[in-house]
Amino acid sequence: MPVRGIAAALCALLLISARPSPGRAQGMPVHMPTALPLPLTESGVRLLYQHFEMGSLLRNGRVVGNADGLRVGVDALALMVPYGVTPQTILMAGIPYVRKTVEGSGSRRTNAGLGDAFLLVKQELSARDFVAGNRRLALFAGLGLPTGETEADGDLLPVPLRLGGGTVDLTGQLVYSYVNDRTGVHGAAAYATATSAVGEVRVGDRFRYDLAFGYRIFPSVYRSLRDLSLAVYLELNGTVEAVATQRHQTLPDSGGHTVMLSPGLQLLPLPNWAIDASLQLPLLRDLHGTQLGQDWSIAVGVRTVFFPFGP
Repeated sequence: MPVRGIAAALCALLLISARPSPGRAQGMPVHMPTALPLPLTESGVRLLYQHFEMGSLLRNGRVVGNADGLRVGVDALALMVPYGVTPQTILMAGIPYVRKTVEGSGSRRTNAGLGDAFLLVKQELSARDFVAGNRRLALFAGLGLPTGETEADGDLLPVPLRLGGGTVDLTGQLVYSYVNDRTGVHGAAAYATATSAVGEVRVGDRFRYDLAFGYRIFPSVYRSLRDLSLAVYLELNGTVEAVATQRHQTLPDSGGHTVMLSPGLQLLPLPNWAIDASLQLPLLRDLHGTQLGQDWSIAVGVRTVFFPFGP
C-alpha cells in the first residue's frame, strides 16, 4: 500500500468529530468521515495508530506464489487537530509518523520518519434536524503536502520504502450522515489527484467510496451527557486507483480496485473522549498486473475535545 494511500486514509480519519449530544450520540465511524458538526468553541486532538500488512502477491487480482517472500509492513501513528472556525466550517491539520518494513529474497529493509502532512477544510452544506433523526451534508477539500522522505543520498528510494508521495495531492469529498437515536448511516465519495510526477512517474487519480452502518449498544436511552456509550460499526471502504504513467506511458503493474470490510467498536467514556478500534479485511483486491495486496490492517485511536467553557 503506497504511503499516499495511508495519508488518504488518515485524512479521512481526521474528519471525525468527537463530542456526543442527546440527539447525535450514536457515535462516529472509524475509517471514514462524518458530516455531523463540531461545535465552534471546541478544539480537539486525535492520535491514531494503524498497522497495514501486505504479503499476498496478486497477478490481475488472483493470488500467485510468492517465491521471494515479498512482504511490506507499515506502522503509522498520526496526530490530527481539528479547529472550529464557524458553526459550519472546520479547519483540520495532521501529520503521521511512519515506519515501513520491506522483506524479500532473504533481505529486510526499514525506513522511518514523518510522512506527508495534510490540511483540510470541512464546510457544512445542509443541516436538517428532526425528532426522527439528524441529517447532515458536508463538503471536504484539502491537500497533502510532500513532507515525507522520498530520497536517500540523492537517489529515489524504492516505492515501498518511501515515507511520502513526493507531490502535492488535492482531495475533494462529499459526505452525508443520518443518525436517528441508536442507529446511523454514513456515506462518502472522494476524488484525489497528484499535481506532479516523481522520478517521471505519476500515480493514478484515486476515487474512494465509503458506507458505514452504526448501532449504539448502550445506553438504550441517554440520561445525561456523561453516560458511558458503546457503539459497533460495520464499514465498507472502497478505492479505485487509475494506472500510473511514466513519460505518458501506462505502467501495467499499478492501479486497481480494492474493497475492505471494516468491523469496529467505539467507546465514549466521557463527553469529550472517544476510544475506537477496527479490523480491516479485504473483500476485493482486483489489482492490475502483479502487485502486493493488503491482507489486513488494524486501527486503534483515541481522541479528545477540549471545552473552553465547560461541557
